[in-house]
Amino acid sequence: MNRSDAISYVAYVVDDSLNGRRLGYGIDDIRESEPFKYRSVLVGWQCGFEPLFVAVHSYLDCKLDDDEAEGLATDYLRERKWFASETTEPDYLIR
Repeated sequence: MNRSDAISYVAYVVDDSLNGRRLGYGIDDIRESEPFKYRSVLVGWQCGFEPLFVAVHSYLDCKLDDDEAEGLATDYLRERKWFASETTEPDYLIR
């Protein structure tokens, strides 16, 4: 799956200040370009026929490594009780 396809499946946004929300409740939900230096990392899970993605970025516009992005997205979905099992490994990580 490429980035442009994945963007249509983003349901949540979380940043490294631990501010998580549904898509559509912030000015900078998915960071793609100017005025930001770093784009959101899209972390996704395949759930049935359609995936679910979380857009993750730094509120200070710093670069997040893959482990940080994965951890922030996973923790946020755990808080929302989204996972049905112990397995929380994402299927996609798109920069």
